[in-house]
Amino acid sequence: MNLRRALALLGMPTPSSQIAVGVVALFVLGAAVSIDESAELLIGAKDWVVHYFDWLFVGLATLALAGVTALGFHPAGRLRLGRDNETPEFSRLAWFSMLFSAGLASGLLYWATAEPIIHFQANPLLGEAGITPATAPAVATALRITVLHWGLHGWAFYVIAALAIGIQGYRHGRPLSFRSALYPLLGDRFIDRWPGLGIDLIALFGTVCGVATSIGLAAAGMNATLGHLLGIEIHLSYQIAIVFGVCGLGVLSALSGLARGIRYLSEVNVWISAILLVAVIVLGPTGFLAKTLAGTLVDYVVHFLPTGAWIADTAAGQAWQADWTVFYWGWWLAWTPFVSVFIARISKGRTVREFVLAVMLVPAVVIIVWMSVFGGTALHQELAEPGAVSVAVNLDYSLGLVTVLGKLGPPWLATSLIAVAAFLLFTWLITSLDSATLVICHLLGIEETPPAKVFWGFALAAVTVSLMAVGGVAALQAASIVVGLPLALVVAGLGVALASDLVRGRL
Repeated sequence: MNLRRALALLGMPTPSSQIAVGVVALFVLGAAVSIDESAELLIGAKDWVVHYFDWLFVGLATLALAGVTALGFHPAGRLRLGRDNETPEFSRLAWFSMLFSAGLASGLLYWATAEPIIHFQANPLLGEAGITPATAPAVATALRITVLHWGLHGWAFYVIAALAIGIQGYRHGRPLSFRSALYPLLGDRFIDRWPGLGIDLIALFGTVCGVATSIGLAAAGMNATLGHLLGIEIHLSYQIAIVFGVCGLGVLSALSGLARGIRYLSEVNVWISAILLVAVIVLGPTGFLAKTLAGTLVDYVVHFLPTGAWIADTAAGQAWQADWTVFYWGWWLAWTPFVSVFIARISKGRTVREFVLAVMLVPAVVIIVWMSVFGGTALHQELAEPGAVSVAVNLDYSLGLVTVLGKLGPPWLATSLIAVAAFLLFTWLITSLDSATLVICHLLGIEETPPAKVFWGFALAAVTVSLMAVGGVAALQAASIVVGLPLALVVAGLGVALASDLVRGRL
């Protein structure tokens, strides 16, 4: 077998795919050779991006939301992603299930209890409103910020990119790739050469960093849940073993095919997540949660625009915004290539309006319910007994979920709930990695061969482990912010391309 054929078999048949592998390999080797220097370089790059471009992340999120809203009500909303008489490939249940599993993954479990507790203790908006941290009035602000980071703004990135890709792919017959979405700007001259190929490379690096961030954070969460169940300590070595274990299972799922692997696991995830949600409502402070849910929904509707457009003007505020809002927008942007290509892939036959309304509103409502229930339960426990949750969260964010579930009933019941959470962390990550290998093949324009899926699955594992070794959560956050900057420019270009087609009647 010659070298060219071997490279093609492994998913590296083109110069752009070989460049992608080279950059990933250099990063992994650099982290292995010098952890300290790699950490310093990564954190320094993140600080530079935040210092000069925090306004870009915040402004783009607001503009994306406005653009998606306008498109949803535009007459072009009746057009289908495909032929005018095309019917959807998947049922609505299967479609929604895959949307949630790909777009949210395990982050909801990791952050739903930890993030509200952190904002409850301190955030700049409390000072501006004259609210004392860690008191009952701080609950609403803590949940408002949490839901903001998981709500409409982030999903707007997905919708704009997925629509641009889907319209070019299904209505104009182009490949489902990021560069195809920029055809109105690049034209025939550049779409299949540089800089068009460079756009897909940026999208690939975003996918790798975004998925690696989620895998790394979820590995810490799984370590915490398994620590409770099996008595193992929270340690990097266990988390590395979890990463490679999950990636191995994700590769097996990817090899089974989209319809059987991703769809089956996604539907299982949704049903088990619903069971866990109902269990927390029933076993937790039900009355408090009902009041919190209603209040959070109203508070979010009233404040999501001004809070989403807020930019810190002090050093302390900028540091907080870098750790939270800018990180989240960078993370959403890093996930955008992966999720948007995947959403476009599973949304053939949907109308533009159905797509916009479903992908924006349904996840947002579910997120508000989820965060209000899990975050509200954590905050209720903290109000009843100061330090009950915050001590664990301040020690390690991944301990938040285990701590909260551990207080919802007798040991056997708490252990059962934690076991369910551990299962969900595994399966959500498997579907994310499963979907990621599919998308990487699309971005590189290569066949979805078993060797290519295996290669890229374990390449994701290697990047994840490298980031965890370099600096844990801080390195994972930094990677998302750094790769989010070029992706912010690309997504802005996608929005311009989509608007151009809309104005010229080319949808």
